[in-house]
Amino acid sequence: MIEAITFDLWETVIRETAESGRKVREARGRNLYTLLDEQGYPGTLEQVEAACEKVGERLRDIWARHEDVSAEEQVRMLLGALDDDDWRAPRDHMVLANLEWAYVSPVLRSLPTLTPGVGELLSGLRAQYRLGLICNTGRTPGAMLKIVLQRLGVLDHFDVLTFSDVVGVRKPDPQIFSLTLDHLGVPPDRALHVGDDVSTDVRGARQIGMWAVLLGGLDASFPADDRVRAIETLTELPRILDQVTGQGEQVQG
Repeated sequence: MIEAITFDLWETVIRETAESGRKVREARGRNLYTLLDEQGYPGTLEQVEAACEKVGERLRDIWARHEDVSAEEQVRMLLGALDDDDWRAPRDHMVLANLEWAYVSPVLRSLPTLTPGVGELLSGLRAQYRLGLICNTGRTPGAMLKIVLQRLGVLDHFDVLTFSDVVGVRKPDPQIFSLTLDHLGVPPDRALHVGDDVSTDVRGARQIGMWAVLLGGLDASFPADDRVRAIETLTELPRILDQVTGQGEQVQG
């Protein structure tokens, strides 16, 4: 019997278009440059954007180890990339706080959209299941994503929200799934995870014994697993839950 369902965030609960992603990146660079210029930074907007790219390269190395860092640390990386003999990066607490806001807040001006049908789905599931969110964050931290979810009207559907920048580990590391289930108070074999990525979502969930549902088709190379399902749209999830419940009852019998 399934008692809890956890969801991936990006491309599962919410979606970002190429256009909205571009707007967020451009706003981040402009916001940072404006504040740095006020602090006497002698460089150009293009140099700030290049420094953001360097931070991205470092982040990808960190993320490849299934680790994560806070937005504050990302801003410190950025300042380190800009710091040289001609200009010393600011150390003032208030300036750093303003830079961090400039770094993380652009998503609020170009909100992602909800996946079609997800609001109604979550509302219906809450009557029967504990619901959780497990998100690998990028440049936009969990604190901002909570605001995004609130503005999109789905924040209150979740009992537990787990963000990688907060806990320091990323999917598919089993720890991020275990932490979420501990807070939900549900064992892995009574929980199901829904996401769009085979490596992070499906394999991550299966490592600790959760059921897994892949949003999108499983390719032929994925090994057979009777606790993995694939759906094309989230509206199919209730049907999968009925199947899983029936299978669980057969196993128990």
